[in-house]
Amino acid sequence: MESNGTVSVAPSPDGGIWSKVKRFVTIEPVIIFYIFGVVCGTAFKVFEYEKACATKLGADLRVCEYFVELEDDDICAEPDDTNRTLAGVSNFTEFRDLVCDAQQKSTNEVVFLNSYRSIIVGIVQAVVLLFAGSWSDRVGLRKPCILVPIAADIVAFAVYIFSAVFMREVPLEVAGIVPNLINAVSGGVPLVVTGIYSYLTVCTDEKDRTFRFACTAVVYATVPIVANFFSGHLFKYLGFIKLCALCMITDTIGLLYGLFVLKEPVDTKRHLVSQTNETAENSSKSTVHQLFDISLVVDCVKVFLKRRDFNCRNILYLTVLAYFINYGALGDAESAAILAYVQFSWITNLGTWISYDLLTTMLGTLLAMGVLSKRLGVSDAMICVFSVCFSLVGKPIMAIAVSTLKPYLYYVATSIDVFEGSKMIAIRSIVSKLVGQDEIGKMLSILGIVDSAQVAIYPTIYSTVYLKSQSFFVGSVFLLSEAFLLVSLGIYVILFLMYRRSEHDKNTARQSSTKQGIDNPAVDITAL
Repeated sequence: MESNGTVSVAPSPDGGIWSKVKRFVTIEPVIIFYIFGVVCGTAFKVFEYEKACATKLGADLRVCEYFVELEDDDICAEPDDTNRTLAGVSNFTEFRDLVCDAQQKSTNEVVFLNSYRSIIVGIVQAVVLLFAGSWSDRVGLRKPCILVPIAADIVAFAVYIFSAVFMREVPLEVAGIVPNLINAVSGGVPLVVTGIYSYLTVCTDEKDRTFRFACTAVVYATVPIVANFFSGHLFKYLGFIKLCALCMITDTIGLLYGLFVLKEPVDTKRHLVSQTNETAENSSKSTVHQLFDISLVVDCVKVFLKRRDFNCRNILYLTVLAYFINYGALGDAESAAILAYVQFSWITNLGTWISYDLLTTMLGTLLAMGVLSKRLGVSDAMICVFSVCFSLVGKPIMAIAVSTLKPYLYYVATSIDVFEGSKMIAIRSIVSKLVGQDEIGKMLSILGIVDSAQVAIYPTIYSTVYLKSQSFFVGSVFLLSEAFLLVSLGIYVILFLMYRRSEHDKNTARQSSTKQGIDNPAVDITAL
């Protein structure tokens, strides 16, 4: 049923396959066109190295532009007594030394930029998410959470193009911080994820919700695999400016689809309640004014601090802590990409490895969720323990890979750490079982805020460790991840024991209520 550009959650009669596809495919095109932007991921990294080379080091642009060629022509490995020549280069040895020295120094400049850029971006994004999630729940608007970050992404790409055109005039700090800050002010990827799952929760019948979430998760996981695989190749073929323009076009298509095709969902139950109880209040405040209402922050805090039966509040606290520590173990991702670029001169190969990592992680997650969780009935907390154990084996192998210059060990480590992604899903599953359906949006905002806090803290730690230890052990960042993994392992074990005790108490209370003929709402709500 449609009214005033909105679509309600009233179920439609079953039809053929095509009618089901049209009914289910709503948000997926927006996701595809937006997530396609990761195809620029490799280009962004190399562009920042070249920008640091041109602005911070003041090197000749030809020296900076040769960074891209090192993957196919590693002149840094040439001996000093070589007789090799390059077209347009009068002194090959001098040019080689300039390129190799500039690559190392520009990398350090970018790592230093990461150390404080992440703090700025993380704080801004946390503040935005603190308001946006509760605002979306209160006013019942889901599309802005999805479309505003996409519009901001288009502006960010325009800034990148401007910075590339004026290579020497625009400093590294502007090119590196402003686009990220624009995305942070809009909420970025965390807000898009919150908006997507809130949208699906409202517009999908409960019996179809698992299927819809699975379809969305597959799309969200598949597009980056394909995009990253071609990212390095497209960067070398199109160049940075044309590739950014391509991403702007895909973002624009997604934005237009969201504006004119995607309908704003309306939760029928919530809509009826709001019409009778909140009309006067909402009419006195504009939608924009409600966005910056401080009570939105209070709503999020209340959901997080709310007293819950069967020790569920403490389990929720520990789950969020585990979510925070878990990112610490994943914080070496940026360092892993930098080390692959510096140690192996990877560009196209970097995109291939990232795609392989995403693919194996997706397959491992499907295996963990489909077999361990669904078939064998393994608890969410134990799945996290299982995942961490494999990660503990993979991290030292990556440290050895960059220390001994053996690129194939990156693939070995990735093949072992296939269950890495299952932790995030298991944690979200635990959270969804601890809060009510009307609290999901606010709780997802809390997790989004934690994401932003992680972005503000961990990259700074890893950048500092990388800069301090590169002279004696370049793989130290992976050992730092190992330490975070050990801490998270202990938390997951405690979480498993607490959750099992809570479930036992619930079952005992439920049986007691049944025997006594007592309807215990607290038990029913918690079980739901």
